[in-house]
Amino acid sequence: MQQQNRQQIPIFCLIFLPVLFMAICILKYSVNFPFSDQWPLAIMFEKIYAGNLSFSDLFSQFHESRKFFPRLIFIGLAYLTNWDVRYEMLVIFLLTCIVSLNVYWLSSLTVKGGFVTQLFLLAISNLLIFSPAQYENWLWGIQVVVYLPIACLTGCLVIAQKKISLINKLIICFFLCTVSTFSYANGMLTWVLVFPGLTILASGKWQEIFTKNIWIIIGGLLGLVINAVVYFYDYQKPDKHPSFFSAISHPVDTFHYFLVFLGAPLAFENLTVATIVGVLVFGLWMFLCWQFFRFVKRDFLLLHRLIVWLIIGVYAIISGAVTAVGRVGFGVGQGLAPRYTAFSLYLMVSLIYLLTIFFQIASQNNTRKKLIRYNSLLLITVFLALHINTTINALDRMSDRRIILLQSKACLLMINVIHQDECLVMKRSSEPLKKTANILDKLGFLQPGLVKSKNIQDIAQEPKSDLVYGYFDTVNQIDNQTYIANGWAILPERGEVADGVILTYENSEGEAIIFKLINQRTPRPSVREYFNNSTYLYSGWQTSFSIEEIAQGTVKLKAWAFDTDTGKAFLLKKNQIIQNINNR
Repeated sequence: MQQQNRQQIPIFCLIFLPVLFMAICILKYSVNFPFSDQWPLAIMFEKIYAGNLSFSDLFSQFHESRKFFPRLIFIGLAYLTNWDVRYEMLVIFLLTCIVSLNVYWLSSLTVKGGFVTQLFLLAISNLLIFSPAQYENWLWGIQVVVYLPIACLTGCLVIAQKKISLINKLIICFFLCTVSTFSYANGMLTWVLVFPGLTILASGKWQEIFTKNIWIIIGGLLGLVINAVVYFYDYQKPDKHPSFFSAISHPVDTFHYFLVFLGAPLAFENLTVATIVGVLVFGLWMFLCWQFFRFVKRDFLLLHRLIVWLIIGVYAIISGAVTAVGRVGFGVGQGLAPRYTAFSLYLMVSLIYLLTIFFQIASQNNTRKKLIRYNSLLLITVFLALHINTTINALDRMSDRRIILLQSKACLLMINVIHQDECLVMKRSSEPLKKTANILDKLGFLQPGLVKSKNIQDIAQEPKSDLVYGYFDTVNQIDNQTYIANGWAILPERGEVADGVILTYENSEGEAIIFKLINQRTPRPSVREYFNNSTYLYSGWQTSFSIEEIAQGTVKLKAWAFDTDTGKAFLLKKNQIIQNINNR
């Protein structure tokens, strides 16, 4: 018994390592900053602030989806956490844990084998379920919407396998399918997948599906129709999305997009690799379906073991097909979008368990056991090699994304002082954004809060004597209207480059007045080598400004490292003094 327990320890580590790794990545790379598609939610907070939020606002269409249930989650979390969007990322993580747990339960009910076998299969599955390939979703709180449908689907499949009354199963599945439908567009798939599965699991032979239990399918279709009628009421096709005719007129590109979509979770954003992996995964899955069809014609109860994994696979395949038809107009490469891997990876999860069941059936023939072991080892080796490369690529992307979001957050916090629309990763014009940002600030939903004054002393922080935040190296006049300034800036307490660099000039009252925010970075290898910190490589900054932006005469210029976590600015070493004379 002790020897068996010792054998289980490494597998337990393999199970929880992807979970722990992703939790650490979220903590390390996440930024408390709403961006892009999260700003329409900010408009809802405006309406709450004005006291005119309605049910239709919660139910309203956004792109193709009606995000009613996610909006309830977002609003509730916002008032509990002052809209710290990192808690939305926590919800994503918890939903993924629920999916992983559901997969384990389904495995224990459908796959033969001991505890160690179940743990090993879950360990391989968790590498996909918690894959960093989904980095865009992990670090974007609004993507709760893409995890609710798969959590609902796997939850329904677990309920379908449990020994509870059929009526209770139907009630629970009706509720979960409705939540799925009004969370994300592809959530409607749960209706056409769950209820046929319930029918098969309630039947002991083929004839019972179409006689005794056909009412289950009819009930599911009725639920689908009711949900669809409500869903498509006053539905509008999104303006900027490609026409479906693009898919019809370019069928080869559409199928290519579909394969890229399916192969992306192991392709480290490489189009060729994604295509090859997509062909192999989809081809192998279809081959297994053909083989199983031959088996279940003679053994219907085998279908009870297969159906949940077939449904999970079909969920990924239909999601890929629908996305390909609707998005191929953006180009085949768009199928690599990291946010789509939250759907496509479940074809691979399905394949893991279908292959296991197939090998268990095939291994009853002793002459095939060695071949099965060889093929299993080969598949696992290829999978791990692709997964490692995908993880390395995703970590680089996470780091880049964090820098971009921190720089954009600096622009947002300074929106009342300096308008720099080009550095805001938003989808709104600056003036409505400024109004919304100030309402959010009043609600306490922007942390650490907007900068309200051009006087740097309002946000200046005395640096610790032993810390260096950077240098203001030079400022040079390149013509009679323009100066160029440069230097480098870091945040040593965080071990990162500064989120922004603020330039100030000293006015006649001796006040340092903000006139420039810099968020573009340049390489400074010397800084990286001096501090022996690779994250400081892009600590350099450079900007130009005109003579009209600062005071006339003898002017003292200072540079400050801006920290968006605290909203504080830290003076860089070395000030610059220039003679600013307008010769026009």
